[in-house]
Amino acid sequence: AKEVPIHDKFHVRLEALAADELPHLNITTSAFGILDTGQVQQLPFYDEYARLLHPKLLVLVFTHNDFTNNTPVLRALNPVLYPVLDNSLNGKLRGVRLSWEPAVRRRPDGKLELSLPQAPLPSSSRARPSWAARAMEAAVNRSWLASWLRGKKKALFPPDREHRFLRTLEALRRQPDYAALLEGWRPAKKPLMFRIFNRRNLHPFFEDALQYTRFALEQFQQRADRDGAKLVILTSYRVHGNLMFERLSQMAAALDIPVIDQADYIIRQGAEIGDARWRHDGHWTPAGHRWAAEALLEYIEEHPATCDRPTGPVTLLEPTP
Repeated sequence: AKEVPIHDKFHVRLEALAADELPHLNITTSAFGILDTGQVQQLPFYDEYARLLHPKLLVLVFTHNDFTNNTPVLRALNPVLYPVLDNSLNGKLRGVRLSWEPAVRRRPDGKLELSLPQAPLPSSSRARPSWAARAMEAAVNRSWLASWLRGKKKALFPPDREHRFLRTLEALRRQPDYAALLEGWRPAKKPLMFRIFNRRNLHPFFEDALQYTRFALEQFQQRADRDGAKLVILTSYRVHGNLMFERLSQMAAALDIPVIDQADYIIRQGAEIGDARWRHDGHWTPAGHRWAAEALLEYIEEHPATCDRPTGPVTLLEPTP
């Protein structure tokens, strides 16, 4: 949400709206996350930070690329993320991941298991970027002109992501853990992964990928139950009215997790969904943040018990050493 100032961010708007409309609930909010992550990678943010606030309500914001980000293999196929290929002649795949990022592995019995990071957040196993790269990133974060110039450079000199994607895919095919899973899926170029999840008939590779999202939701539900919190999902407008939304809704229903649809709220207000995003950027505009806050506030108002503690005992948690 770095596209908007802090006072326009979704959770800040929610707190301000609640103070006006539901002051008796005394709602305070905090937000945690990082770009290019799904619910799997967001688990450490809950364990290390959010749980220490003893929240009554956990809101998972689900957007169109989360099915992809929750899946280790699909993240491996994104040249921007991890793992990456080394330059040796045998093309061996070597895993490189952030030290805070959890690993989800499939056990011999077919079940998924979670290995949470031991290193403190948010240290990285990557080499420190050069001063030039750090200076460029700082400039882009502070200047619209620098951001525009970087976009122009990418348009004129696009990175060779197609070649890197195909190289990574072929390297994965040579790995025993991935060979059978990838059998029969041979794209000629790098697809937009999130669009594949809107197809009715999925290759087994992508059916398998869906299980990681369900696993992540189960992990959050277990934490919410343990810590005496309620759990809801807020879907971004880009998940509306398609098979992706249908698949997520089925997962959530099986786990008894309510789903709040940002796009549905926008439509009911008589507004245009397109106004929730920037013209050349799919992230939320101030209006998109406001509508997300209003949609969640509407849900809280209709379900006041959402902000109540359960009658049973609540586990008291201490910071991780």
